[in-house]
Amino acid sequence: MIDFSTFAAVDGTPVYRQILFFIKRGIVAGTVRDGDALPSRRALSALLGINPNTAQKIYRLLEEEDLIHSHGGAKSVVTL
Repeated sequence: MIDFSTFAAVDGTPVYRQILFFIKRGIVAGTVRDGDALPSRRALSALLGINPNTAQKIYRLLEEEDLIHSHGGAKSVVTL
């Protein structure tokens, strides 16, 4: 599971872009690896205090970039 404990939002940049950058930076650094699970959209929303629609947008953008794969009713996982 990807660890979001070190994520801290800052003013000036939309939070969805900050979270996308956080995940991509983790991929480059090797702390986020192929097969790592992401929390559910609802869990991510609660964990980071963001709107559920924002969490949905993040997952959709990651899917469009082929960085994650989601199955209906199953976990979303990093695919590199």
